[in-house]
Order: sequence, then structure tokens, then C-alpha cells
Amino acid sequence: MTKLERLEKIDPQLIRIPCGDGNILVSNNLQGRIMAEIKGTLIHRFEADLAENPDPDNFNNLGGNSLWPAPEGGDFAFNYPPQGDWYVQEGINKLQNTVLEKGEGFIVIGKEFSLLNRKGNTLQISLRRRVEAVASPDYGVESLCYHTFETLTLAEPCPLDKGVISAWSLEQLPGAAGIVGFGKCAKGAEKGINTDFYGDPLKRMSFEGEWFRFDLGGPNRLQIGISSASAPEFIGSFDPSRGIAVLRRTPARSDGKYINFADNDQKNGPFSAADQFSIFNGSEELDFHELETLAPMTLDPQGNVTGSELESETLILKGDNEKIINVLTGTFKVPASFFC
Repeated sequence: MTKLERLEKIDPQLIRIPCGDGNILVSNNLQGRIMAEIKGTLIHRFEADLAENPDPDNFNNLGGNSLWPAPEGGDFAFNYPPQGDWYVQEGINKLQNTVLEKGEGFIVIGKEFSLLNRKGNTLQISLRRRVEAVASPDYGVESLCYHTFETLTLAEPCPLDKGVISAWSLEQLPGAAGIVGFGKCAKGAEKGINTDFYGDPLKRMSFEGEWFRFDLGGPNRLQIGISSASAPEFIGSFDPSRGIAVLRRTPARSDGKYINFADNDQKNGPFSAADQFSIFNGSEELDFHELETLAPMTLDPQGNVTGSELESETLILKGDNEKIINVLTGTFKVPASFFC
């Protein structure tokens, strides 16, 4: 039984949205995750064994595209209680989403829940995920493109000294070793990289003007942020072992405030970074990687936090490696040296 068939069996209510050469899959029963399939191949990482036998006491990292509230670490962390170790709260981990709206080529899911931050303050949150199929050009390979508009809205505005929140979406994909991560920053790539995460990723990076290359894999978990100040245009990854490339975009926003979403102490505070994208290298041990988009907080006229709105677009290319490289270097102008 393929992973796609197992996913369909685990979640009989799985929602399918026809898109390009495949389908967008939305699972309310699996934490509201989004996945994609092209011609029967599941593109995203999916931990079928864990989905069939979930741990009732801990977070079940199943893969796919998931929506998170940032920050993960620091004084206002949602993944660290006032006392205790890293965890995922029930509102994210266990509370199921419901279908709120459905039409041709799109769906809106959502839920209402509360989150406790590390300061000890509780925020009441309304979560919405709007997922829509996008028509894309004929790239000469199989493809699928979808758009998401996701919101985390607070029931009441929150003063900045009580809490912050940012919508943060990640595409979790299989593999790390041999996979090339890359991205374009209009104002220069090298100055736009934030390394305030795990280890020293610069040893696995190279730069060509607006472009960066990030060689995934290796023995250590590594992560980079891509600063909004560097005017990043998109990030992506190319997996030659599967013949799959994934690209992600999110527009820059000037009507909010970006935050540091890192899983660390954030000694310089929640505004010590302002990243618009991130790439996580799960190393050979975890054997997955993530392409992440980040949104700023929205503020009211008094400067209180009202929530966060995240718009993202994901393009998936599948096929012959040479043809995919031709699309990346020809259509998207990624340096050909990145794939030598």
C-alpha cells in the first residue's frame, strides 16, 4: 500500500482539490495539514505509521504543510510553558479543524482555541486556512501550484508586553542528504541570512549576488532565516533522488511587524530578527527538510497586537531532473552552478 493510499485510509474525510497534474489534499483530522499528490505520488513527507498509531501524550509530527503560531522560543514562546520543556499545546496538536466554506477549487478550514505563552498570558485565537488551486504555465514537466491565505486573529488586542504572535507555515518534505536549497534576495543574499538557530549553516552555503545555495544533509540540524530587509523573492529545494523541486513565495508586507520566531532563548528579544522565509535542514538523522514562510504581526492604531495574516504560494515540479533544472535555471533564473 502506498503512502497516499494509507493517508486516504487513515482519513476517510480527506478533502481533494484537483490542481494541475494532481490534487491538493486537506486533512482536518490530521491537524489541518495540507499535502499534495501528483499522479499518485505523495509529494510531502507523511509519517503513516505515526498517523495510524499516534502518541496520545506528545506532539505527532506527521509532515505535510502545517500552520503554526510564532514565536517558538523566547519570553513569548508558545512551545515552552512558564515552567517545563518544549511541547505543543492542545489547540494546535489535538483540536480538529472544521470546514467553514467550500467552493470550486478552494476550501476554508478553521478552529477557535486558546494558547498560553511563556509569560503566563493566555491568548484567545481564531485560526483560518484558505487553500486554493492555482493555474500554472506548462513547464514541460508535471506540476501543481496552490495558494494559501492563513490568519491567526486574536479575540482581543494584546499589548506588546503581554504577547506577540506571527503566522508561520512550513512545507515538510522528505530527505535532506543530496538536496539543494536555494533562494533569491533582491538586495543581496549573503547579508540577508540569519543564522540565529541551530549550528553554523554557513559552512554548507555559497552565494552568487542575489542568490544563495544551501546544501542540505550532513550530521547536524541546521536552519537559516532570510531577512525581510534583503527583499527575498522566493526559496526552494531540488531533490534529484525523487525528481522533485518545490518553490515557495510570500509577499513582503509593510503594514505589520516581523518577529524572531527561532526556537532559542532570543536573548535580544522578539524583534531581534525579522525573517520572511526560513529553510530547516533536518540532517541525515531526521531525513526531512522544511521550506517556511513567515508573516508579520498586525497592529491596531494603539500598537497592540491583533493577529497575523500569511499569504503563500507553493509550486511543485516533478519529472526528469534535466528538465526540472532547465525550468529552474531558465524560467526562474537560478544559477546553473547550483546544480553541478
